[in-house]
Amino acid sequence: MLQQYKIWIAECYSCQIDIIELLKNSIFSTQLAVYTSHSRNRPELINLEHYFEQPKISESAPWLLQKCIEHKINILFAGKHSQYLESLRPEFEAHQITLITGAVNHDFHDLINNKYQFTLKCEAQNLPAIPARLANSTESLQIAIDELQQQHTELCVKPVYGVYGAGFLRLQNHVNYFKTFESAFKCNTQQFIEAYSQQEKPIKYLVMPYLAGRECSVDIACSNGKIIAQVTRIKHDYFQECYLEHPCHQTCIELVALFQCDGLINIQFKQDQDLNWHILEINPRPAGGFAYSKHTGVNLVAELFAEKLNLQLQRNEPQSPVKAFPLSYSVKMDL
Repeated sequence: MLQQYKIWIAECYSCQIDIIELLKNSIFSTQLAVYTSHSRNRPELINLEHYFEQPKISESAPWLLQKCIEHKINILFAGKHSQYLESLRPEFEAHQITLITGAVNHDFHDLINNKYQFTLKCEAQNLPAIPARLANSTESLQIAIDELQQQHTELCVKPVYGVYGAGFLRLQNHVNYFKTFESAFKCNTQQFIEAYSQQEKPIKYLVMPYLAGRECSVDIACSNGKIIAQVTRIKHDYFQECYLEHPCHQTCIELVALFQCDGLINIQFKQDQDLNWHILEINPRPAGGFAYSKHTGVNLVAELFAEKLNLQLQRNEPQSPVKAFPLSYSVKMDL
């Protein structure tokens, strides 16, 4: 009889059901019991066999530890705010529970999530990061903008901490102030400086050159700083293209090792006017669109858990490149 394993998929951003379905579609699905939890009412999850409502994310770590002990869980996968769980990593390990959070410890999470420190670390290793200036006051913001405008035709800004691109803006000197209300990503430079100066406690921002080229997103399964599999996605207006080979992949190998990534992660890149790829950031969690990667024949979720559980994985014939179109569906909820 095949050995059985219990996997717990804790709260993620928008792809939790994709992770579960890819596990259930894997060759070793009969060996797995999949548990899941979320702090909000997610209709796509609540009818699953082993679903639990967890406390709000900032208070869920002790609860998840207790539940994993109670149900004899082998692996806990966390895709959101993993810093809360990292403080309990020794307790999980003491109960032989493998904790997957996107990086091997709290220090690497801090380094990845602080976009300024992340950039400095990449530059120190001669990796192709986008040069950035740190602004933490109106004066330092003005100085950074003045310096970079002498070297680059257009600048952009983004918060040192954040997800989903929140707070990102392209700065343009001559754009109408009202453009901010027409476009979520464009702002007059002086208008941004004025708005920034009105904060009681300034938010730390990065000021950097704006790259007008294409963007790509690399979905990765990795374990203890080594890549198991990776798929690059390039977004178009109505579809995405997925590649099993891409110029960014070697940089990803170096980044995953440097930041000791561990789990399902995403690394974003953008091209400059000379078509050179530059690192935007590491997201130590799966991207919302990572499930597109399955159309290449590579199941990143299965790759990760096969590695962690030392299971043999029967792989499909890979295909690359492939085009994938999004489909939406509705879920009936009981009143």
